Amino acid sequence: MFFRNKAAVVTGGAGFIGSHLVDRLLEEGAEKVTVLDNFVGGSRKNLEHLENDGRLKVVEGDIRNQETVKELIQNADFVFNEAASKLVVSLKDPRTDVMTNVVGTFNVLEAARDSDARIVHASTGSVFGSSEQPMPENHAKNPSTIYGISKLAGEKYCMHFAKEFGLKVSVLRYFHVYGPRQDYSGEAGVVSIFLSRVLNKKPPVIFSGGNQIRCFTYVADDVDATLLLAKEKKAIGEDYNVASKARVSINELAGMAIDKYAEDKSMKPIYGKARSGENMKPIPDTAKIEALGFKAKLSFEKGLELTKKWVAEQEGK
Repeated sequence: MFFRNKAAVVTGGAGFIGSHLVDRLLEEGAEKVTVLDNFVGGSRKNLEHLENDGRLKVVEGDIRNQETVKELIQNADFVFNEAASKLVVSLKDPRTDVMTNVVGTFNVLEAARDSDARIVHASTGSVFGSSEQPMPENHAKNPSTIYGISKLAGEKYCMHFAKEFGLKVSVLRYFHVYGPRQDYSGEAGVVSIFLSRVLNKKPPVIFSGGNQIRCFTYVADDVDATLLLAKEKKAIGEDYNVASKARVSINELAGMAIDKYAEDKSMKPIYGKARSGENMKPIPDTAKIEALGFKAKLSFEKGLELTKKWVAEQEGK
């Protein structure tokens, strides 16, 4: 196994994607996995099934703290930078967004210069904006939110550190990730939010009309892509889009949730107002990562069923 006898650090490792990444690293034989999380967006519950695994160390801290980051990364072979402020946070508290997504990322990169660690930096399709055509990695970046701007700045720092300092870093842009452990208590995570509402006999609430297209990608597929970049030397200094081939509108998602899981099949969605910065059609071109051998494995229908099962367990349904 590739990660056998290796030490990895996962920032944001108690979060949605980060915790699944921790699972896989341990499954693939990592000798030590250290999680750095401030537990603002992440949850200890996401890691409680690993509490008896002596290879896991959980540190409550923040990537905005330079000394904490430096101490944890100094002996790491791999660093997976999953920590980030969320889109919703950026709208309410843009300073925290910038400090986390820009300064925090800078701290990780600077610490990695001293450790010679291999880094995979998690970014987002929000750096692009919308387009009528699939967007390859070199497509013009036109973020429409503070979140997208800060994540783009993080990407730029990654590429600069790779070019100027020889840092072994790759950038991976996630698009519309869903699956178990996706928080549905707030405003982000539309798949789990819709499922939770339907299971509780409440209609989905749709903003901005519902014609937005999403290429929903199951979390395990994104973890596959993340680990692939860590293993591939040719990925160093490169950026990649990752997404499934699913193309689902928010209206279609609401219809599927109601048809499959609502007790009352006549339930109708509620329509709210348009949201600021809403990307209507952020569809990526994924040919570059597919050339490395990546292929999303899970259909949206199967992924939806697995996510529904998890949400139902959380809700006691």
